[in-house]
Amino acid sequence: MARTNARKAAMQLLYEKMSGGDAGEESLDLVYEQLSEERPEGAGALRPSEDERTYICDVLSGVEEHRQQLDESIEAHSTGNWTLQRVPHVDLSILRLAAYELLHRSDVPDSVAISEALNLSNVYSEPKSTRYINGVLGAMEREKNGGK
Repeated sequence: MARTNARKAAMQLLYEKMSGGDAGEESLDLVYEQLSEERPEGAGALRPSEDERTYICDVLSGVEEHRQQLDESIEAHSTGNWTLQRVPHVDLSILRLAAYELLHRSDVPDSVAISEALNLSNVYSEPKSTRYINGVLGAMEREKNGGK
């Protein structure tokens, strides 16, 4: 559950950065405050652990460092004439996060990266976006694994 919350936070911070925000510590605290409100009453406040903070920082810096490669891969595996400019920012944030996990995080199984991306899409995006995200990430995974 902790990594799921960290992914939600990382995706929201990636979105914030795309929208011109700084995605700093204050933003992270606000995201976790919102995640706390989603929990059942009496469950208490969520605070990011050190492991979660490390993961979130790695995702934010890794997506920034590898953004060109990630975007090229996302665009290459998009169906039809979908350019990155046409992809809604929330969907692109989810795709960049999952693509980073697929291509640069050996501690995250491919199936987990894709499944978690689809869960994020189900919560934060449109139903047709979930199908698009699944198609792009599935194609990326097949290519990564030699077309298997």
